[in-house]
Amino acid sequence: MYTAVTMTILFVALYGYALAVLAARSSEPRPGDALDSGLLFVLLVPALNEERVISRTLSSLLRLRGNFLVLVIDDDSDDDTVGSVEPFLKNPRVRLLRQPPGEARRGKGHVLNAGLAAIRQMRISEYFGAQNIIVTVFDADARVEPGFLDAVAPYFADPRVVGVQSAVRMYNADTNLLTFWQNLEFAIWGRVMCRAKNLLGSATLGGNGQCVRLSALEGLGEEPWRADSLTEDLDLSLRLLASGSGLLRFCPSATVWQEAVPELGRLVRQRSRWMQGHLVCWQYLPRLLRGVLPLRTRLDLAVFLLLPATILPIGLAALVSWHQLLSGFGDWRVPALALTYAVGFVVAPLAVAYLVRIEGRGIFSSLLHGHLFVFYSGVWFLSSVAAWWNILLGRRGWAKTARFTTEEEAEGPSLAGDLSQKKEVL
Repeated sequence: MYTAVTMTILFVALYGYALAVLAARSSEPRPGDALDSGLLFVLLVPALNEERVISRTLSSLLRLRGNFLVLVIDDDSDDDTVGSVEPFLKNPRVRLLRQPPGEARRGKGHVLNAGLAAIRQMRISEYFGAQNIIVTVFDADARVEPGFLDAVAPYFADPRVVGVQSAVRMYNADTNLLTFWQNLEFAIWGRVMCRAKNLLGSATLGGNGQCVRLSALEGLGEEPWRADSLTEDLDLSLRLLASGSGLLRFCPSATVWQEAVPELGRLVRQRSRWMQGHLVCWQYLPRLLRGVLPLRTRLDLAVFLLLPATILPIGLAALVSWHQLLSGFGDWRVPALALTYAVGFVVAPLAVAYLVRIEGRGIFSSLLHGHLFVFYSGVWFLSSVAAWWNILLGRRGWAKTARFTTEEEAEGPSLAGDLSQKKEVL
């Protein structure tokens, strides 16, 4: 049993480092001019009790360059979200859709489908063509640079591309270690994993900052987002890929900044929902493996979907290794220390390399934070336990993550200069 777990850890490590090598070979189109692309971006902003952050988000989105409309979908908020949006309705680019109480609070997928229905009612596809309308999803705490659409638009010059996912970073990364680790997690995922997946053809959409052609969404029916899905973004990605709709791509130069969760309990609850939704998406494995996608794409998607199953055994193995090491204090041997390090700090070299080469941190700071980052795996371990427990009990409730940052506290990363400064510091 221990040998099987060790082999699993070795496989996961080799997989991660193989993606790191592939990422170094990845390239992307040069940023263009979204105004000249012929595309219309419709920005969907689902909102449920977002009074704290929605004004700042809308101010950020309205600084974007390009042809776009903003559609805020209020999901029957209890606070003054609607009141915060109303001053922006003077701008002809901003619309507000209010979900009636009987249709509200059924999950993010349901809200996005309501927004899509509103887009159809606008009949804008008669003027632009569904192929040239890009439905872009932003969470209500999103902050973007003015050139976001300029970076994304060149990908859609390829008619085979039906969706593009932007990079995600945290604007409150310096609040505490949890928020720092979340920022590092998303940075490594985007810089290493997602860039490699562009080459493998296995890129997926990740919620905030996802861009999809209207024509591709309509090809999946009236409600392309699963209303009952806990991870409607991954679900949509897999159905687009399995149906042969086209290619999905990751754009590292377009970044959306969002709020990291600063409290452990709420973070575990959020990630357990993500984990549970990921596990439920195993239902697509047979369809993907039998599909028309290239073999390398199918294999990478299969590994990606199955990886959460390794979290519990790897976490337990790490705990056993640490217990054995500490119980033998004073009688340590080099092989035991090496094995404990290999099992417990498998991701540390990758984190250190990122912090030194990309973030420009000093070697000591990078070594410290890279090894401390390993303890963030405890969040995913606890989330995995909670996700499997919910699946065993048949629980599928969708709970929104509460906001912590006020409008005044989120002043920093709203302008291009502020965001660029953040990139250099974090």
